[in-house]
Amino acid sequence: MAQRSAALVDDSLYASARAEAEELGAASPDALTADAIRLVARLNGTRAAVCITPAPGVPALAILAAAAPGSGAVVTCITDDPHHLEAARSAVRGAGHPASSARYIAARPLEVADKLADGAYDLVVADVPAHSVPRVISRSHQLLRAGGALVLMGEHAPLPEDAELPERAHVTVLPVGTGLTVVTL
Repeated sequence: MAQRSAALVDDSLYASARAEAEELGAASPDALTADAIRLVARLNGTRAAVCITPAPGVPALAILAAAAPGSGAVVTCITDDPHHLEAARSAVRGAGHPASSARYIAARPLEVADKLADGAYDLVVADVPAHSVPRVISRSHQLLRAGGALVLMGEHAPLPEDAELPERAHVTVLPVGTGLTVVTL
């Protein structure tokens, strides 16, 4: 089923960014996972997003593709590898998005996330190791506006018991790519 679904997704938006990330040594979401991120971004009307991942190009493109033209949507890409940030910048520019549609921060992602404005974001997309998931969940809860969503790439379900989820949070696990866990607030 997943292979049939993947065949229906137009990968042309993401293929070059994924190839660039792989050439630089980092995995990127497949087209089906990118489209799931795009769907979450569209459903919650994302205008401000944070992307914490080793290779932010594909997720950034998915988030920006969900935004209405002229909406002023901005994605903040955070990774500690400046080469992957340059690849993301190139992918966003190559897709025709204005330079103002993305910010690129080369630093330790979780340290930067601690300095971002609380309640200023609609979506956080994170590809982090399992040991960082509780911290990402806790910080995302603070970063996100009401109705916001956290998308965790990779197999993180069930979420760790020490993850501080608010009672109103809803967790959905999607069987795409290496797994996708969506936490809506």
